[in-house]
Amino acid sequence: MLRIWTQDCMTRIFPNTSIPEHAEKEAFMRSAKNEVACFQIGISAQSHDLNDLRVEISDLVSESGETISKDKIEILYAGYIPVHWHSAWNDPNDLEGIATGFYPDPLFPSLWRGVDRVQFPSVISLWGRIHIDESVPAGNYKGFIKISCRAGEDNVKVEIQVQSFALPKRSHFLMTNWFLVGPIMKFHKLEPLTEKFWQVIDRYAKNLADHRQNVVLTPLFCIKNIPNLIDGRIQGQLVDILETEPDRYSFDFHNLDRWIDLFFSHNFEVIEGSHLAGGSRHPAGVMIRKQGQENAEYRRFESTMDNNYRNFLQQFLISLRKHLDNKKWLGRFYLHLSDEPHGDQFEPYTNLAKFVKSLVPEIPLMDAMGSGEYASYVDHPVPLENLYESFVEKSGIPQEKIWFYYCCGPGGPYPNRFIDYPLIRVRIFTWLAFKYGIPGFLHWGLNHWDWHPPFYIEHTYNPYDNTTGGSLQAGDSYVIYPPLMPSKSDDPVDSIRWEIIRKAMEDYEYLYILKQIASDGDEQANHLFERINKTIVPNFAEYTRNHHYLEEVRTQAGQIIMKHKI
Repeated sequence: MLRIWTQDCMTRIFPNTSIPEHAEKEAFMRSAKNEVACFQIGISAQSHDLNDLRVEISDLVSESGETISKDKIEILYAGYIPVHWHSAWNDPNDLEGIATGFYPDPLFPSLWRGVDRVQFPSVISLWGRIHIDESVPAGNYKGFIKISCRAGEDNVKVEIQVQSFALPKRSHFLMTNWFLVGPIMKFHKLEPLTEKFWQVIDRYAKNLADHRQNVVLTPLFCIKNIPNLIDGRIQGQLVDILETEPDRYSFDFHNLDRWIDLFFSHNFEVIEGSHLAGGSRHPAGVMIRKQGQENAEYRRFESTMDNNYRNFLQQFLISLRKHLDNKKWLGRFYLHLSDEPHGDQFEPYTNLAKFVKSLVPEIPLMDAMGSGEYASYVDHPVPLENLYESFVEKSGIPQEKIWFYYCCGPGGPYPNRFIDYPLIRVRIFTWLAFKYGIPGFLHWGLNHWDWHPPFYIEHTYNPYDNTTGGSLQAGDSYVIYPPLMPSKSDDPVDSIRWEIIRKAMEDYEYLYILKQIASDGDEQANHLFERINKTIVPNFAEYTRNHHYLEEVRTQAGQIIMKHKI
């Protein structure tokens, strides 16, 4: 027997999910323009009867005859991936699902159920998303989705209320999830800086922009240790470096320009220059070619305190600053020194920071850090979320310059995007950012499809088979997946968490517009902000876990906005 139901996008449909007692077969959503509305469909039947699944989508039509084309509606198929263990230091009620177990996360454009010799799960989870363009007139739009399989067929009604205002296309909140080139080259079998390389990078840039990511980590130095040249330039890095004579260097930024132009064409706001060093002492590896030589060589300077390295870095930074200024990019380029300085790194880190600032004071410095003693040496310190308030109190840095981040920590009640966290804990970070006036968010793992130390496995990493990197919380190291068949697709595979992160970024724009109205003295808007600060995000640990309540408040925000933006 075929059973179908709909639900919102904020709770997962597991392979053993029971059919809701009062199951609905109608998906209702509200959406601003320039927003992506999401919903889910659960399908249940005997396993073999779910084969030959077909989904047909109609246009959505308003009472006045306006249409949202079915081309703007996507149906994706949730894949079930293993979660080997739960995230530590959490109340069981603050987790979703049971680990060890299978969770829905990757969202595939098509479904593969294999052959009849195996029994696949008897529940299929579909993820629907509707792209509402700015040109769509306000109104209620209705249509249907027809689902058929061996068990029979049924229809789901779809209704979306398009509101009379549009979200800004460019986000007012900065977000970077670190975009790592190495894993992309590995899974797509790419060589750097070939035309195929640029084609794939463009597809990923589009995906990031579609999810409102607007800051991109950019590799300044070696991305692959190969001696080859391409078009007369070093193939292994974006900046071509020529040693014209001993300790004298020239820099060709042609390929860095192509990278920056590509991401700016997708409305990215900031280019995030990669780290100059690891552990504050160890300079990043560099590809350099010498005058008269056909090949490049890989070089690691001895120390960030080394005179040879300082000589090289001085020439590089001065040349980079001049180039950025000529391109009018100087205000949109940030630079990392060394990630998460701690312990005995104070002297080398602060020494490097002062050296860089003495040369290029116009280039903002930013780094994730767990200790406030480093904060005053950079322009944008990025503390862990549980340390944010103490940073504001003690660092002396203006609050509007302090970002925040999380990674494998902190654990416990704080927001994060682990696969076993309820999706409200993935979504809430932008509400906290708005409350505290935080300008940006950083996470290290957009696509770290690899093992993480401590290493104890040598076989090739597959992000569909292991979601922990071997030692982390499930999902810490990535929120997108490589395509299952890179030979046939250049596009990354979205995840449920990645969709919810986009929803969080859209939430921020609701709050941004609402704040403008509140600032003009609107009593309803100001009262709603008081409610938000008291009941949605009182602090970083005690935010609401009730996603229905969050949606209720968001709906009220939309109603207030519509009174002022019709």
